[in-house]
Amino acid sequence: MESNKEPKDRPMKLPTSVVTFADVSRLLRELENVEGSLLQLKVRGGGTGTNLPNITKRLESLLDINHLNVLQEADRKKLMSFLNDTKKNAPILHISFGSEPTSTFLESLMTWIRKELGPNILLTIGFQPTIGAGCILRSTNKFFDMSLRQTFIDKRPILLEQVIPPVQAVQEAPAQ
Repeated sequence: MESNKEPKDRPMKLPTSVVTFADVSRLLRELENVEGSLLQLKVRGGGTGTNLPNITKRLESLLDINHLNVLQEADRKKLMSFLNDTKKNAPILHISFGSEPTSTFLESLMTWIRKELGPNILLTIGFQPTIGAGCILRSTNKFFDMSLRQTFIDKRPILLEQVIPPVQAVQEAPAQ
């Protein structure tokens, strides 16, 4: 039976719905609201009812994947510590798109990023309409331009060769 239990000191994970630094800040604020409501309930005793604030899907999924209970003080402290550490130390990638990406796309992107690059990476998402298609990715020391615009710039000589006939061919063409 002991082998079926989760180890107590396994690393905590972020759900794929937590994408940006702002998402982590919102989760911290929400957890602080729950903490405050539970403190009020404790101070008031059993005489008057205090409702817990509603928790968002993000917090719910964070609690689920880490097997935590928001009503347990030890779990709240552990989660608060994890979120503060993530806010302070998580690597942040800056990614720009030509238009706003859908939430489904962002979740699948985060699944891949967290699997391949690191479990607590966060994104900063920007918009640059001149990109066309693709994206521009920047970290603290790397820059990758994977946009259609950059591809056209890189392939310009080939495009010009194909679109504009060579000057000699035009000069040698018979007059009509």
